[in-house]
Amino acid sequence: MRKWVIFFLIVTLSLVSVTTSKASINGMRIIDFPKNSQLYESIKISPNNVNQIIFLPPKTFDEKEAAKIINRFGSLPNSLLSKIYQNGITLKLFTGKLTDNPTARQLKGKIPRGYPANTTWDDVPGIGGGKVVLVKIGASDKGKGHGSINLELHEMAHSIDHIILSNVSQTKEFKTLMENEHEKLFPGKSYFEYPEEYFAESFSMYFLNSESKAQLKWKAPETYYFFKNLF
Repeated sequence: MRKWVIFFLIVTLSLVSVTTSKASINGMRIIDFPKNSQLYESIKISPNNVNQIIFLPPKTFDEKEAAKIINRFGSLPNSLLSKIYQNGITLKLFTGKLTDNPTARQLKGKIPRGYPANTTWDDVPGIGGGKVVLVKIGASDKGKGHGSINLELHEMAHSIDHIILSNVSQTKEFKTLMENEHEKLFPGKSYFEYPEEYFAESFSMYFLNSESKAQLKWKAPETYYFFKNLF
């Protein structure tokens, strides 16, 4: 009898955990979105690769812009996408304020590192590093509330660094190559002197497109080969 009680408690706690996790994401999977939509027409990759990772907003959103994010993210190596999925990392696309999302609500009114004093997390279009990566639809490009070459890749890179690679950005090897190449790659940009930020932005350059990848190789070859060997 006691064994059955323990079994029941384990199952109940597991269900509560799953329900809580889904509730905190509060979104729709790509596979559940209408197939005769602008979103599906604009997706160029197989949705199956990212269906378990990306969550769409529950309300109306810019489907073309969302598809661009899906296409870019889905272009990452399948081996990396598998690791992202296996580690329970999700990419939640949102509209409105970052702090309207349950996983970022505690940041309301707080000033993020590297931003001016009149900017709070409410105004920031994305955040990564945890199990739920938040990215605002329509804010992918540099200058749209952030200084990264690409928002979704940069924020996901933080979670890859922290969760999948056990904070590889904080290792002596990575910090050494950052010190060697930071000024060549990001001259005068002190924000990217933080190892985790240098990692995230270099990761974005490596995977965004052939032009940014070539620029990374030319300006920071040590960093380029670090990522080539890593992935």
